[in-house]
Parts: sequence; structure tokens; C-alpha cells
Amino acid sequence: MYDDPGSGGAQLTDWNPGIHQSGLFWTTVLDDDAVDVDLGAGTATYHARDLRMFDYHEFENSVLGNGATPSPGAVSFTVKWTASGAADHFDNPDQHYRGDFRQAVAQMEWTGRSGMYDYRSAPLAESSTDFGILGHESNGSYY
Repeated sequence: MYDDPGSGGAQLTDWNPGIHQSGLFWTTVLDDDAVDVDLGAGTATYHARDLRMFDYHEFENSVLGNGATPSPGAVSFTVKWTASGAADHFDNPDQHYRGDFRQAVAQMEWTGRSGMYDYRSAPLAESSTDFGILGHESNGSYY
């Protein structure tokens, strides 16, 4: 998270689950009930509550581990997609990829807690996006 760009945009926090020994980074497993999708209705919601994260304080520290000791923290979020219009179909047999996608509005609200600090985005209803998409794809051996 960054401070107001008008004040120079200094990085305030860097929440992420860390880098696994396998090299997988910034990825965590959420329960199946964290995602609710209804492609027919053109809606999807992705949410988590009090997801434990470390605050590495800055990007370089999260990647290189050469800064301050990470602080324990937690984040919560809701992302909601609402699609409109007809689906566009894509099919590329040479690359084993196909999908049906609809343009969508995506909205998000978010909170984070680290140490004595709490952060909160604007409410979901005030959120907007320049581009969103909702759909289903098949690729690779699932083509």
C-alpha cells in the first residue's frame, strides 16, 4: 500500500504470505467457500476475512528479505464482478485454449491490520474499475 501520490507515494506496507521453499510467491490457499460464481447470472464474488499475512513493510524486503523483520498482520477483502452483454467466444486449437468471456464491472473493498495500524479502502459501492472480465476458460490438457 502506498501513501497519497501527491505526497510522493511512499510505500507504507507490503502484505503478502511470503515465498515458499518451492519458489511459489504471493500465493495462498483459500477455502472453496471464498469464491461464489454464477456465470449464467454474470456474477462472481471472491472474499476473505482476517487472512493472516506478514507485513514486509516494503517490496524489496518482501522479495530479498534484507530489511525489517516482517510484522504479523491480517487482511480482509471482497471483490465482486457483475457482467453484462453477450459472451465473446475464443478458440485457439494450436495453443489449446478456449473460453467464453463477458465484460464486467469489478468492485473491491479491503481492510488491513498490522501492528497498531488499521487501513481501510472506500466501501464496495464506491469502488470502480476501468476494465473487468468474467468467464470460463479451458486450456492445456483440459482443452
